Amino acid sequence: MADERWTLDRIERERPDLAPLAALHGVLADATLRFATEGDGPEPRAAFSGPPALQWLAGRSLVAGANPAVIVDLVGPLTVRLAEELGRTFPETAEAVAELLAALAAPDFDWPRRVSTCFELAESVPHAELFRFVLLRAVAAPAIHLARSFSPPSLDRWSRPACPFCSAPPAAALAGPGSDRRLVCVLCGGRWTMEGLGCHACGEKSGERLRVLANRDAGPASIEACDTCETAIKVFHESYLLPGPPLAMELLTAALDLVAARDEGVRRDPRALAALYPP
Repeated sequence: MADERWTLDRIERERPDLAPLAALHGVLADATLRFATEGDGPEPRAAFSGPPALQWLAGRSLVAGANPAVIVDLVGPLTVRLAEELGRTFPETAEAVAELLAALAAPDFDWPRRVSTCFELAESVPHAELFRFVLLRAVAAPAIHLARSFSPPSLDRWSRPACPFCSAPPAAALAGPGSDRRLVCVLCGGRWTMEGLGCHACGEKSGERLRVLANRDAGPASIEACDTCETAIKVFHESYLLPGPPLAMELLTAALDLVAARDEGVRRDPRALAALYPP
């Protein structure tokens, strides 16, 4: 079914309505690759103490358990590089990017704290939503490396409703056989299993409290919503996904989020979506 799989390039060619967003992510992906491979920055190899199982048993994702200096030395300069690339490629962002870069260049800018709280909105930073978006795109570099380098944790080692590789809130899952839920991280592409087919956040199993939303015109995915804890995830069939983050499929099915919010009041965790959609 390879001919059914979507990439950013294919979206840019075949979906004019989504082409600008696909082009944006393509530019940032190319800039990240150049940063890591052409001598502009370190390779995204985040070292941490002890085997992954110890981090997971302690409730830490691999990024959270990594050497903070290594993460900051990679993520800080890459965030700046991505912001610069954004300002150059998309002139309408140039003024906001310039103001953001001035703040990031301050000698007292607290990179360790900003990286460790990357999913939260940094209110004290100018253009906070833009900063969070480029910061998360930078954090994705070491996170993707870790997600590709290690097998996912077993059920007895990780039970948090968060990605075990990068701490991103769950926002997507894979449809398939079995009695457990397979989640996929929208930021790093990490895959892990949570017990049962109920709500990934609160464990609700009652069919009366769980809803499935779909719209054929909004693309090949569905959204599962829990009325008990008001969380939701988007569900993809694995045959449509390439290895790594499901970015292309997320963009392809962006209309489904809009329809779910408009018609049902259902919204996925905005902290996860901040890694996908710029302000």
